[in-house]
Amino acid sequence: MARTTYRYVDWSLGTDPEQPLQRRIECASCPAASGDSPGQLGPEQWALRHAGATGHRGYREIAIAHLQARPAGEEA
Repeated sequence: MARTTYRYVDWSLGTDPEQPLQRRIECASCPAASGDSPGQLGPEQWALRHAGATGHRGYREIAIAHLQARPAGEEA
């Protein structure tokens, strides 16, 4: 009979360095939204232009980060 040894490993969760953070701003008054962008400037400019054109004042920012689970101590 084979013997099995189990080893407990701590895990950590962190961002995937190969996948940039994506941001998008959506209008809270209508279905309009900025495109996804790795930076904040593009979506913010879109929201300000949209506010000026429509008078809509409510927005929500969506940030998407890709994550990876790794055994503790393992480099990204």
